[in-house]
Amino acid sequence: MAFSLFISFNQDPGVGQGYYSAVEPLGTSGLIRTINFSGELIRLVVTRYAGLPPVEVDVSAASEYSFAVGNIQTIGILNLGGGIASGFLEISFPG
Repeated sequence: MAFSLFISFNQDPGVGQGYYSAVEPLGTSGLIRTINFSGELIRLVVTRYAGLPPVEVDVSAASEYSFAVGNIQTIGILNLGGGIASGFLEISFPG
């Protein structure tokens, strides 16, 4: 059975925060959607198992970005702007 996590974020300038950490040592695949409601630039960072390179995506102010990725280890967001960044992170996993 597939399931999704919906996580809201609200971060001060320069703050990085982890929002997901895989329990299984090989990680999992998933669809990640980031919605940035704020006027600040944020960076989505996905670390991966099996020596795979991390994925880093800058999400512009008042925009959203989605992509699928495998071997997820952790997912976090870094606020690159000078004000408070807020939005939603949605992670959907296959069944």
